[in-house]
Order: sequence, then structure tokens, then C-alpha cells
Amino acid sequence: MALPDAPRHGRCVRAAHPRIARSLMRPRRLAPLLLAIAGCALRPAGEDEERDRIEAAGRVYAEDAAAPALPGAPSVEDYLRVAFAGNAELRRRYEEWRAAIEQVPQDSSFPDAALSFGYLMRGGGMKAWDRTTLGIGNEPMVMIPYPGKLAAAGRRALEEARAAGLEFEAARFDLQERVRAAYLDLALFGESIRLQEERVRLDEMKAAQAHAAVGLGRAAPEAALVARTELDLARSDLESLHAAVGPARAAMNALLGRAVEAPVPLPDALPAPRALPRTDAEVLALGAERNPALGALARTVAGREDALDLARQAYIPDVSLSFSLTGSASQAVGAMATLPLRLEAIAASIRQAEAGVRAAEAARTQYARDLAARFVLDLAVLRNDERQVELFETAIIPRIRRTIDLARAGYAAGRTDFAALLAAERTHIDARVAVARLRIEREKALAAVEAAAAVDIETLRPAGAQPAS
Repeated sequence: MALPDAPRHGRCVRAAHPRIARSLMRPRRLAPLLLAIAGCALRPAGEDEERDRIEAAGRVYAEDAAAPALPGAPSVEDYLRVAFAGNAELRRRYEEWRAAIEQVPQDSSFPDAALSFGYLMRGGGMKAWDRTTLGIGNEPMVMIPYPGKLAAAGRRALEEARAAGLEFEAARFDLQERVRAAYLDLALFGESIRLQEERVRLDEMKAAQAHAAVGLGRAAPEAALVARTELDLARSDLESLHAAVGPARAAMNALLGRAVEAPVPLPDALPAPRALPRTDAEVLALGAERNPALGALARTVAGREDALDLARQAYIPDVSLSFSLTGSASQAVGAMATLPLRLEAIAASIRQAEAGVRAAEAARTQYARDLAARFVLDLAVLRNDERQVELFETAIIPRIRRTIDLARAGYAAGRTDFAALLAAERTHIDARVAVARLRIEREKALAAVEAAAAVDIETLRPAGAQPAS
């Protein structure tokens, strides 16, 4: 996944003294210089834009933001609005993004300045001012790094923040897929219960007919027992469906960030199928371009490249500056520089950073391959379900309905018995159950494709289509 080009330089949010070299030659100007350096940070280009994205994404979490509520008959879009605001895992990802961006100023700032004070207790007649020593320098335990090191560290932190932002986006689309799947499960339970209730009514009629036939001596006694057993099994299946609704509601409430016992109505009908207005090849290309998890790995690679740049700069010495004065008697300027003599350690850190870059690149490559395989699987499921639904709706179910019409006519004419008519009706119910499951499976596969491609299917137009004016 290609990253947008960005300048590889930083910006100092507090400029130091404009004549640094001359200041070093004038001790009294060194103190303001050290203070200016301590307040300077080499912030990378693009940080402000990333902070703007964080602010925009966090509006739903603002303290004064009203929490969305579910209407009486919620649609899947209503569920998504509540989930995006209330899901704690998504909120965790957002807060990690916010935390990551705050690492940028920490990594790109110069060390603090340190003030020192000394007083000569026995001055032998010296004035108090002449016995006083004031000093300023950088922190004793922290050297002043070469600016390029701070710039590289800031860029690395920014790439990590960008990766965290893309991980938040990936979590958001993952939550969207899970909420859609939970809604589809509820819709399937509702449809299955309605169809099973029809089956129970058929079995009740069959049991009553068998009981009457046995009473009239037209059927063997075991026929009534068989019909009663089938009715009990059908009622048990209906109760099992009702029992499974509770856990499905709890799963939806968990995604929404609500109490598990909060009411969640079953949809009155299966949702209308959503169209996928792109070819499979176009969907694969879209996923490779837009998938946020793949983008996060690309940002990780960029961050590790900045870490490699930082490791290579370990050969550049760090410095320490100080200035002190003792009353009106003396002024002193001090400077110290590190000698990068740990050559083996520096070389090892460079090799470690290079290996980190290669590892991140390998992770990105493998994820891209896995993502393509996932698209192939989901699209295969989607297309196969579409094929089967079309077969049922255009051939099998019309044929079953024709069979029912013939069975009714035959029963009215006395050519067939009531059991044959009921068997045809049961076959019709079985076919409708199969279609419902196929449609739900197809919509789940589409939701998975939508999440992996990081796009709302409703916003897609066929390739080459012009937007409506």
C-alpha cells in the first residue's frame, strides 16, 4: 500500500537564537540560547493534520455529545450509530490513537535546561554577589542530541500514531461487520420462527387428521402416534429457536455497549439484499488500496525506516552546554561532546533496525496475501449463495407451489389424500428456510467484503459511472 508523499523535515515550534555561533562566543547570550533550545521541538510535517483527524473522529465521544438511542423498530443503521458511540473496544482503539500522537512532541523535543546555584560560605571579606555562582546548562543526565536525531524520532512517533489511527479505522469497520452479522442473525431468527410456526400448524392439522382417521378405522393406530411425535418435535424446534434469541440479543447488546438484558426486537422481515456494483477484480483492487489494517502495516514499515535512520545517526556525537558566572569576578562557558566509541553496539542497533524493517515488510506482504485470499473466499461464498437463491426463487419454489396447487386440486377431487397435500406444504416451508439461510449467508459475506475494503457498499457506483448531478 503506497503512502502519500510527505516532507521528511520537521518544524521547530520555538525558534532558537538566530545567531547561534556568535552566541557561543558571547557567554551572556548562552543562557537565553539554552533556554530557547529547551523549549524547542522539531515537530514533523503532518502532525497537525493527524491531530485534526483525531479530533474529528472523537466528536462522538465528546462529553456534551448526546448518546444515540434505538428507536422502537431499529434498522441496522440505527444499531451502527449506537455501536460506534458505545462500544468500549472501539473507544479503547481511539484512546490509543490519541495517546500515540502525544508521543510526537516527547520524542522530538530537546532536553530541559537545568539551573544551578552555589554560594561560598567563607568569602574572606568578599561581597555576597561575588561569592554567588549561578549556572545554566542542559539536564546533567541528558545530552543535547543532534537535531536530525530528534527529527527522525518525531517522524517515527508520527508514523506510529498514523498506524494507530488506521488500526482504529480497521476496528470500526470490524465492528460494523459484527453488528451487521448480529442484526442478520436476529433477522434469521425472526424468519425461522415465523416459518417454524407455519410448520407447527401443518403438523397440528396432520395430527388431528390422523387421530380422526384412526377413530374412524381408516388408518392404523401407529399413524396417530407418528403424527403426534412429529408435532412434538416441531414444537420443540420452535422452542429451541425462541431460546436461542436471548443469547443473540445479548451478543448485539454487548456490541452496542448496553446491558445484556436491554430489549432488542426481532426484525419483521429479512433485510432486502444489497447490491455489489463492482466486479470481483475491482473489489480485490479496492481492498488492496483501502484496507486500513494493511495501511497500518505500511505505516509501521515507514516508522521502522525512521527508526533505522535514527540508529544510523548514533555515530553523530551529542553535546552538552553550560554557562556560569560568579558574581562580578568570572564568567565561564562549558561544552562537552560524546565520543561514539561503542562501534559494535551501534552497528548492532543498525542491524536490529534493518531487521525490524524487513520484518514489518514481510508482515505487510503476508497480510496482503491473506487479505486477497479472504476476498476470494468471501466473494466465492457471496456468488454461490446468489446462484442458489436464484435457483430456488426462479425454479424450485415455483415448482413446489405448482405441486401444492395440483395436490389441492387432487385432494378436492379425491385423487390424493390430505397427507400428500401437507407434505407439499412442508416442502415449501423447507425451501423458504433454505432461501432465508442463503440470503443471510450472502449478506454476511457482503458485510465481510465491505469491512475488508473499508467502504460502504451503498456509496459505490459501477466502475466508470458518473455521479448524479
